[in-house]
Amino acid sequence: MPKVRVLNLGSQEFEGIENQSIMDVLYRHGYELDSACGGHGQCTSCKVIVLEGMENLYPPEFEEAETIEEKGLEENERLACQAKLNGKGDVVIYLP
Repeated sequence: MPKVRVLNLGSQEFEGIENQSIMDVLYRHGYELDSACGGHGQCTSCKVIVLEGMENLYPPEFEEAETIEEKGLEENERLACQAKLNGKGDVVIYLP
């Protein structure tokens, strides 16, 4: 099972499953992220910085890609509500 490790939460690891968003993984383990748009990929309140394992996330879908472009996010920044594990490995993130 792929894991999401959060560096600024004491490097805690949270197990996830393929096609599960980072936000869902964290929520399932009792950690809630802000989401002004309700998890629809239209804001950046759930933005995370991917430090390792970007290749272990599916590429951004239309809504997230549009928001990334409009808001000027960096290459290593994703929206936790939209960034989904592809099941191929672990992801290390930082919560800004």
